[in-house]
Amino acid sequence: MIRKRWAKRILAGLLAIGSAGGCKQRVFMEPADYKDAVMNALPRGLESEPHSTLTPSQVDPVTPGGPGDVLNTSRPARMVTLQECIAIALEQGNTGSQVPTNFGFKTESIETLSGRTIGGSDSIKVFAVDPAIQAVNLERSLSKFDARWINSVTWQKVDQPIAAQFLSFQNSRDVSNVSSTLAKPLPTGGTAGITFSTDYQKFANTPGNGFVNPNYTPRVQFSFEQPLLRLFGVEANLLSPSHPGSQLLNLQPSGGQGTEGILISRIRVDQAKAEFDVRVNYMLVNVETAYWNLYAAYYNLYAQEEGLRQAFEGYRFIQLRVDLGNQPPQDAFQARAQFERFRRQVYQARGTVLESERQLRGMLGLRSDDGYRLIPIDKPNEAPYRPDFYEAANEALSNRPELLEARQTVKFNQLNVELQKNLRRPDLRMFSQYDIAGLGTRLDGSETLANGNPGNALASFTNNQFNSWTLGFRLDMPLGFRDANGLVREAQLNLARSYFQLRDSEMKALEYLTQQYRRVIQSHAEIGPAREERKALQIYLGKIKEVIDLGRWDSNYYQQYLQVQRDLATSIANEFRAIADYNSALAALELAKGTIQKYNNVSVNEGPLPPWAQKKAVDHIRERTESALKLRERDCQPPPGGPDTIGGTTIAPPGGTPLIGNISLPPFAEKRDPLPDTLPSPLPIDPKKDLKKDPSLPSGIGINAMPSSTSRLTQPVVQFPGATVVGSPASPGEEYFQPAGTVVIPKRTPILNDSPAPRANPVPLPASPPTPLPPGGNSVPLPVPPPGLSLPTP
Repeated sequence: MIRKRWAKRILAGLLAIGSAGGCKQRVFMEPADYKDAVMNALPRGLESEPHSTLTPSQVDPVTPGGPGDVLNTSRPARMVTLQECIAIALEQGNTGSQVPTNFGFKTESIETLSGRTIGGSDSIKVFAVDPAIQAVNLERSLSKFDARWINSVTWQKVDQPIAAQFLSFQNSRDVSNVSSTLAKPLPTGGTAGITFSTDYQKFANTPGNGFVNPNYTPRVQFSFEQPLLRLFGVEANLLSPSHPGSQLLNLQPSGGQGTEGILISRIRVDQAKAEFDVRVNYMLVNVETAYWNLYAAYYNLYAQEEGLRQAFEGYRFIQLRVDLGNQPPQDAFQARAQFERFRRQVYQARGTVLESERQLRGMLGLRSDDGYRLIPIDKPNEAPYRPDFYEAANEALSNRPELLEARQTVKFNQLNVELQKNLRRPDLRMFSQYDIAGLGTRLDGSETLANGNPGNALASFTNNQFNSWTLGFRLDMPLGFRDANGLVREAQLNLARSYFQLRDSEMKALEYLTQQYRRVIQSHAEIGPAREERKALQIYLGKIKEVIDLGRWDSNYYQQYLQVQRDLATSIANEFRAIADYNSALAALELAKGTIQKYNNVSVNEGPLPPWAQKKAVDHIRERTESALKLRERDCQPPPGGPDTIGGTTIAPPGGTPLIGNISLPPFAEKRDPLPDTLPSPLPIDPKKDLKKDPSLPSGIGINAMPSSTSRLTQPVVQFPGATVVGSPASPGEEYFQPAGTVVIPKRTPILNDSPAPRANPVPLPASPPTPLPPGGNSVPLPVPPPGLSLPTP
């Protein structure tokens, strides 16, 4: 008897310890998570003061006059690299447009009410919370297996009439009950529980001496209940949104109410992470496209400004020739029109730069009135890239997060079919109980009283004198199963629908990859013709200059010269637009392959950053860029041991990414002379100069040299399987406004008496103003402006 009693005690202890195992869960919030939440810019009292007024935010003036415009461009420059822009966007940026054929634009619309909440925002601070919300739902789904501790204490006073006189002792009594139950829902669908209770009764009248009054009845009850058909097994209960519960213990399902099953919740978490990757991918391609759009916009502005300077000098040249009578007077007005045309195009180019900068700032989460102008200083990639299409296609089908979401949807529908088939079974349950009870008039003292009645109820309980057990089955099933069969059929149709949708998504991914594959090849092919067009125009201007230097200028060249002057500015903008489009196409190709995060050295992980990586990437890149700019402003002294040694140790030449200090800026980022605002006066005439000869072309017409160095701090490297990357055909230091080419002219023999050069026909300056021909003459003279005529100030 004693051995049996101790065996039951050990069994009860083991069951209690096992049931308590579900109480221990992983820590929901780590200290680093709490610190990150506290450091976020949340207003104080946002949670604790729900009835306080939410006042509109106050816009404090940052710079006088507000954001810059086409007439107010005096803002200090902030040199930014593509890496820094990506780091800023990952901290506080926005996704931007998610149209696969139109990248580089921010979302202008404000989210409005959709149902009961405002629609999702494209801010990374907003959609980064979505995976955490799904993780919370997973925790709620897991909570249905948590052990439950149920306690109750009741007191009752009974005083009621009894018709049967032999039961009159029950009409007046005091009743009390103390109960404590530890129940553990099992993964198989069953429920195990231990209940300890003590009942107390004290009767006002007793029928005889053999009646125990008052009496305590301590009891320990072991219970177990298990479904045998519906929701039987671990997999079925991992799919079910709720636990079957226990009818024996009257234990209703609790925990995870309103959530899906554990396996399905895990799928939702994976889908939320994939959706986060989708938005991050679009953010990266939008940031990179906006960055190169700003790069191309600055080169367009540079081209128009140089064209304006050329038009300025060209007007001085033509006006001087008109004053000397060597050029028709109307050509001066045409030169004036050329100048005004370029001045208008400069304003348009400034507006394009401001808008491109605003789009980039929208992706970075920066205001446009912070007092700075963003200047991209990275050198674009011009190396040809032709990837293996089929290898890229396999990468796209494996890495695109959109396809991962579609595959997870198919997996969910597969599991839902299994769940609905399981729920179609009848509800057959097996239940059992075993209890140990005792009886006594008190809870302490000796086991028996002097009159022979039981005394200590707990001692009677430990003697294990009173045992009861129950074993049974319960069946609950509908007749017809119409509802269950309908749910199964619906799940099967949803599975077929999701499968066809997955195959369609894969086809769309392949076609989009084809589009971007062709775009990469086409955009790189356009760079060469655009560059050759610019070089040809430079050669034309160079030959025109040499013709002028030889004194062979012909007024018939003037119209062509004006057109080439405009075409040269346009060709510069088109060339760098093609380069920017090529780099944007590379980013779009990586988006189509699903590898754009790897392409930009971005990784997404869960949890807080480790201590050695908690410094923000933005600060690190900003410090690196500023250090490189400072080193660039001063001359670098060679090391004492020579240019190739450090501390007397020979080092290898640097390779790969340029080091800090080797940074060089694009021409639009260099300090340059201010633009002309108004037309100049004609150049003064040197009285010692022979006026019979044509004036030489002033410096500045088509020969404004561009800074030679256009390298950047870091250059994106395109290295992927199946690709052959060769050197860039473009040589660094192109001077885009420097006339190129030479004119082969025979050597001239010096002629005495200042005679004109061979084949040169200079137009002599008339001694007096031309006299109009009489009517009926053979020719009509050019109109001469009246004396004192001045051009209006722009």
